[in-house]
Amino acid sequence: MKITFKDVGQGDSIVLEWTHNGIAKIGIVDCSKKGKSNPVLTHLKQAGYKEIEFIILTHPHRDHYSGLLELLEYIENKRITVHRVAHTILFEGGKKFWKYFEADRRDTLLLRKIIGKWEHLKRTGVIKRMDGLMDDKTWELEEHIHLRCLAPSHDDIQEYMRLVKLEPDINSKEASQAANLLSAIFRLSINNCYALLTSDAEIFTLRGIAQRSDKQLSDRKFIVCQLPHHGSIKNHHKYFWDLIEKTDGRNAVISAGKHRHYNHPSYEVVTHFHQEGYQMHCTNIINGMEQFILEQRAISRMFDTFSEIAEDYMKSNDKAFTLS
Repeated sequence: MKITFKDVGQGDSIVLEWTHNGIAKIGIVDCSKKGKSNPVLTHLKQAGYKEIEFIILTHPHRDHYSGLLELLEYIENKRITVHRVAHTILFEGGKKFWKYFEADRRDTLLLRKIIGKWEHLKRTGVIKRMDGLMDDKTWELEEHIHLRCLAPSHDDIQEYMRLVKLEPDINSKEASQAANLLSAIFRLSINNCYALLTSDAEIFTLRGIAQRSDKQLSDRKFIVCQLPHHGSIKNHHKYFWDLIEKTDGRNAVISAGKHRHYNHPSYEVVTHFHQEGYQMHCTNIINGMEQFILEQRAISRMFDTFSEIAEDYMKSNDKAFTLS
């Protein structure tokens, strides 16, 4: 399986591709635009897929869904079959919680259009199945490929509800930030190799996984690990990562881009994973990743060890990995 972290600037878009009996298959995790471009949609058009195994929205923040409506419209126009759409959006008790996911009304409107579009595509048969995402749910993509959801858990949702009920109409910013508690975390297994996808998972969620099910992480060969929330220090939980076996050839991936407030990724996060033996990959060389690379170049030149391979993985672009 090929896993591609698309360069969408400050946001997430992941494409999973594999073959079964000679048939090419694709799954999509989040779909964000970069400026006026839609990297996932471009990828889909160029590859010419007629079916999509799944589309996942990990949680309801714009930098994970800004290109999703455009993708769904293309799917509708081309009559591309989508076997499954999954998300963590709540409709509990009839209350429209989607109103509180974003502080900006324009983002809320876009999210509502996306919800309306996938409901329409489900009714018309373009989307075959809609699923909510919860921990312990596993999809068998093929006999040897499994996608297991580790979060959100009941505790994560309860914590989200607790925060949102505190005057969400007044404290819209706090309510929007709380939606990170709905972030889906996946463990992808292919034979005996694993990848970990964490979207914008909060420390509350990571701590819960470690306490509930550390066996989901330990004694497994994780080749690719996505760092939570674009490498933010606020989402870095060292104990969680200590549970993962330190295997050879492990990679830490960060999807980040320019933003006047966030300054992702954190230099502290980048250096921590580097010191733990991960090869670092970032879709854009900015902020903490830029500082890290400048230091590595200085050290490498001092010892005459800087290679063309190192230069290649330090470039800004899509980051692709193969698990087999």
